[in-house]
Parts: sequence; structure tokens; C-alpha cells
Amino acid sequence: MGLETKYRNMVLKIFQLIRSLFIVSVSEQYKGEFSLATNKINISRAKAISATFIVLESILIIISFSNSKNEFPDIYYRGMYALILAAMIVYLLVFSKLEGNISANKTIIEVSGISFACILLYWCMGISLLDQLSYGQIIVYISALLAIAVVPLFSPLVSFFLYCSSQILFIALLPYFQQSSSVLYGHYVNSSTLAVLSWIISRIRYVSFVEDFEYKRIIQEKNDELAKVNKELEEANRILKELSQIDGTTGIFNRSVFDQVMLTEWNRCRRHSIPLSLIIIDIDFFKTFNDNYGHLAGDDCLRQVAKLLKSCAKRSSDTVARYGGDEFTIILPHMEKEDAVNFAEQLRKRVLKEITIPHEYPSILTHLTISLGVATIIPSSESSIKEFINAADQALYEAKKERNKVVVM
Repeated sequence: MGLETKYRNMVLKIFQLIRSLFIVSVSEQYKGEFSLATNKINISRAKAISATFIVLESILIIISFSNSKNEFPDIYYRGMYALILAAMIVYLLVFSKLEGNISANKTIIEVSGISFACILLYWCMGISLLDQLSYGQIIVYISALLAIAVVPLFSPLVSFFLYCSSQILFIALLPYFQQSSSVLYGHYVNSSTLAVLSWIISRIRYVSFVEDFEYKRIIQEKNDELAKVNKELEEANRILKELSQIDGTTGIFNRSVFDQVMLTEWNRCRRHSIPLSLIIIDIDFFKTFNDNYGHLAGDDCLRQVAKLLKSCAKRSSDTVARYGGDEFTIILPHMEKEDAVNFAEQLRKRVLKEITIPHEYPSILTHLTISLGVATIIPSSESSIKEFINAADQALYEAKKERNKVVVM
């Protein structure tokens, strides 16, 4: 039983080895793309060969008619030239038509490619057989064997049957055209050796193409995955950047963004000598509001005020930010003092009208109100951002003395 198993395993290994010589598998996920790629290559090369043969055979036919007296075997050469010329014209037309939709004509292209290779092999074999009657050479047939090995891409099994069928036919027909036994022996050996070598070359090319194709597809998939990951990272970084710029409670820009934008706009306005306005807003008696209504109500109050301020600052250059605690700021580039004061007054009225949050602490209040300090300047080398912000802050301080008021400095 042990010996029987050993022999069975040996036979199985031999079978697998033979199978691996003729069957070169492509990963299931790539079969469609691989078939499309090989068909594209084969059809383009077949068209080039067809066109080349049409030109060459046309020239040979003209030469044969100009130099021949219609004697044997010239008449057969002409027939062979005419035959391959007609076949190449047909194949050129067929391949040009099929090339328009390679994916839909997959099977037809594969069959046409194999038949095209067969006709070339058999035709070259016929020329070499005719050559035995005059020259005794088989160079045309051997050239065809090598050409089929290096031009099209056929699976090892297909190329094996191509070479095997043509070589068997060539060996069978050769004695009818060549009488010398020594020449026959040389042709048998040389043609068979070249047929085997050609099949090996064809197989090596096909295996190499399969490996390169799969390797490129794997690399492409890895690159696509990497690109996807990079895109996700970029999006995550963008979100993180936005989150780092957004105040968590109110959803508007935070103090860090205010500082950056203020510096940028200050430099831009100074460079072009244009006005820059700043409004600092404070919720009146917000501490007592928090103490009496609770921090959750206080946070909701901040969000409502921030939302209203943001909806009012409609220009793309306007920047609304939380300055700290219950204070907000609005940076208004290219806005004159009068316009800034009018804008601040609109904000005050809209808060009073649209944010109907009760606020009865202290008792002099009934609803939520805000106070606003406004400052406007044309930045220059004699002024500074710190002084500018202090001016707006001082205006706010004056406004808060009376509450629900706009003061400009």
C-alpha cells in the first residue's frame, strides 16, 4: 500500500508538471482585463503583419509577372502570393472591424487570431515545400515558426497545437517535394528543433506577460488603496484643522482664528491703505444669567447669539469669532466707521428682537441684550493691532455702563 501511494504521488507530480507546462493560469479577478489586454496586442500586431504582407506580396506578384514565363514552379508561387494577399486583405478588414469593440468581440478575436497564425504558418510551409523543387531551403517556414513565437501572445496550449499540427503536416508533406534522404533528415531535425525552441520562446513570453500583468495590477490596486487612504487622511486632517479652528460651544471660529485673521487683515489693509473695523460684543450680565439659569442655558444662549452674529456677517471677508467667555468679535475689512456703527446697531436690534431669551437678573432686565464696542482705523506703521483691539475693548467698556448700547471709539 505504501509503494502504491508512492507511485500514485509520483504520477500525480508528473501530471502536474506536464500540466504546468501547458496551462498558465491567470488570477480569476484579472481574467477579463487580461483577455482584453492580450486581444488588444494581438489585433494590433495582426493588422501590422497583414498590411506588411499586402505590400510585400503585391511587389512579389508584380516581380514574378515581369520576370517569369509562366513555367513551373513560378505559377505555383504566384498562386501562393495571390492566396496570401487575398487572405491578408480579408484579415485586415476583419481585424479593423473587430478593433472597434474588443471587449464585445473577445471570442471572435481569439479565434481569428489563431486562424491568422495558422494560415501564416501553413502558407510559409507551402512556400518552403515549393522551395524544395528549386532551392532546397526551409528558411521561410523556420522564419514563420520564430515569428509566431515572438509576435502574438498565445497561451502555451494554443501555441503547442499550432506548432505540433504544422510540424506534423510539414514532415508528412516534405518527402513529396524533396528526394534527397540526407537533406530530408536535416530538414526534419532542424525544423523540429526550431519548432520546439519556438514553442519554448512563446511560452516564456506568455508566462512573463502574465506575471508582469498581474504584478502591474497588484501595484495599481495598492496605489489605488494608498490614494484612497491618502484622500481619507487629507479629509481627516481637513476636519481636524476645521475642528481646531472652531469653538466647541458656539460653532464659530475660536480666538486662535481671530488672532490669525486680524494679523492678515491688518497687514492687507495697511498695504492698500483701506479701513479696518472691529466690533467686540458682550452679553449683558451674562454671569448672573449663568448663575441663575445654569450653565446649559448659558451655553444655549451663547450658541443663539453666535448663530445670529454669523448670519448677519454676510460678506466673505467678514470674520465672526468667539473672543472669550461671553465676548464675540467681528472683523470687518474695508468698512468705514459709519458703516461699522450702523452694522453694530443692526446687530443690537436683531438680538433684542429675535433672541427672546428671558433674563431677569438683575431685575432691571426682562430679556437678553448685548453691548457693542466699535473701532475703525486705517492701519499704518504708527499704529498697532494691540492698540486697535484696546480701542474697541474700551468702547465696549463704555457701552456696558449703560448696557444694550453701541459705542464707537
